[in-house]
Amino acid sequence: MKVLHVIHRFPPYYMAGSEVYTYNLCKELAKSNNIWVFTRIEDSFLPHYEVDNDIFDGMRVIRVNKPSRDYTVRSKYIDKHMERIFEKHLQKIQPDIAHIGHLSHLSTTIVNVIKDHGLPIVFTLHDYWMLCIRGQLIRNDSSLCEGVNTENCARCLAPYFHSNENAIQEIKKLQKHLADIRNLVDMYIAPSQFLRNIYIKMGMPGEKILHSNYGFDITVFEGLRKKPSNNIRFGFLGRIIPVKGIDLLIDAFNDINTEDAELNIYGELLPSTKYLKRRIKNSHVNFRGSYNNWDIADVLSDIDVLFVPSIWYENSPLVIQEAFLAKIPVIASDLGGIPELVHHGNNGLLFRPRDVDDLRSKMETFINDPDLIKRLSPDPTQVRTIQDDAASIMSIYKQLLNSKSSRSTYAT
Repeated sequence: MKVLHVIHRFPPYYMAGSEVYTYNLCKELAKSNNIWVFTRIEDSFLPHYEVDNDIFDGMRVIRVNKPSRDYTVRSKYIDKHMERIFEKHLQKIQPDIAHIGHLSHLSTTIVNVIKDHGLPIVFTLHDYWMLCIRGQLIRNDSSLCEGVNTENCARCLAPYFHSNENAIQEIKKLQKHLADIRNLVDMYIAPSQFLRNIYIKMGMPGEKILHSNYGFDITVFEGLRKKPSNNIRFGFLGRIIPVKGIDLLIDAFNDINTEDAELNIYGELLPSTKYLKRRIKNSHVNFRGSYNNWDIADVLSDIDVLFVPSIWYENSPLVIQEAFLAKIPVIASDLGGIPELVHHGNNGLLFRPRDVDDLRSKMETFINDPDLIKRLSPDPTQVRTIQDDAASIMSIYKQLLNSKSSRSTYAT
């Protein structure tokens, strides 16, 4: 089968959750299928929209250069130039089916192009971007958004517009556009029940959204051995941005009064985040720098307890399940899809979202009872393999293609 995957970013240049998952899935599917990937790069030294073709781990990858950011609400979703480039390659590839992972910085009109060519579309939902223009159901002041509607979106996106009236008009147009695009997709995949329920609440038909957990390449964790340490090594892995709750984590650890615990933060610390370092009062907080996801097992071998203190409705964080594969318990926010993974008192502890005192209390629970690390050690076999995931995805592809064939035969 020839499958075209569409994703806003792709390894080896980008290693966030959706990119890593899409890479692992495509790599597995490529063992028995012809896999193409259409994606984007950001290289300010190349001409805008220059196309680079390469073969990466058995996949043919088309990378379109788009280094500039989107400065208007409309440009976040619609890029006619990108659409034309995509259609040119679609005509050349002639895939059997298209699988979308994310369209940010590409163009939602790619969906129109795919349907115009009569292809079925599968869409894996990694966040709320197809509903919420900010993508994470979180407002400018970092408070949670309880529902997408024109008035709420206009207030949230006011800086993009000259007036509230102009904002409302533009947002109504965009919301209709997104609704039209969503209706063209044949099947959605939601990695968490929480995310699935949000889309259904916003009007998506439940029969078009399949809940299916992420799959993982478990071979990466074979032979993992913990590095010895006399301290409890708390860890954070991921993007160092406000919605990840990293400032909350530092504030909680600042008041930990022991020499037997340390907090190691893995992720790229940009120069613009220098004020975050000034927040640190505990000398046992260490910034370890960025890491490559292919080295995830080695990074986790130096962590005893992982933190996921997010303040937004996370979908299904890959890092939690990677920690489980390394038998590491997790302390995480009781928010979004996280409780579907972290079961309090079983494979980790949940704390009240944004509650520094409760987070600190959960830290102290491990400090006061270090044996809890072993007692809450997760079962790695509960994490889905990428092989099982890919087999499920293939069954969806075949079902949609058979359905398309049946409709064509009936029409004839």
